[in-house]
Amino acid sequence: MKEYLQEEFIRLLGQLVQLDTQLILLAVLVVSAIIVLDAVSLMASRLKEETGVNKSSKMHTIDDVAEGGAKNLVSEMQRLAGRPDAIVVEDNYFIPVERKPLSKKIRDRHVAQLLVYMRLIEEFEGKKPPYGYLILGKNCRRVKIMNTETRQEWLQKIIDEMQAILSNESIAIPDPHPRKCSKCTARQSCDARADLEQPIKIGSGA
Repeated sequence: MKEYLQEEFIRLLGQLVQLDTQLILLAVLVVSAIIVLDAVSLMASRLKEETGVNKSSKMHTIDDVAEGGAKNLVSEMQRLAGRPDAIVVEDNYFIPVERKPLSKKIRDRHVAQLLVYMRLIEEFEGKKPPYGYLILGKNCRRVKIMNTETRQEWLQKIIDEMQAILSNESIAIPDPHPRKCSKCTARQSCDARADLEQPIKIGSGA
């Protein structure tokens, strides 16, 4: 009887140890899952901060706007195509976001690019985005670009000029800039390049 009780006691201890081990493993798995979820949430938050958009804005992909899983917004009617870096929804409007990490200043080409995205979104969604976002520089400075009629008229003029050149109805007129030409890889074979003024050498013998 004594031996039987000893065996039962040892068996119960073994079961308790096994149960404790399972509980410990379960606790480790739960803690690990929490850590992973927290890391994913933190990463998503950081990525959203890098885009410079509001935390309350709902992020979307191009697939939410383009039809048939298209990778770009393509308009046969407007003869335009483009793909914004991100799309957010604010006040039930699809708002394009364009990231320019190497730019500190707003350039006309950046504004034109964003205006094209707003045109495309209006065609696909049936609602005109009131504005878009430019995210500039390493610090992700956010600039709101309003989608005004004046800006769209300016964009249309540029588009008309480009389409006239593509259809050989007009000739492209180069507008070289010395500083930009000096960094261009095609400058040696370009007849329209503008060279930087050569510095005057003082004291050179004739």
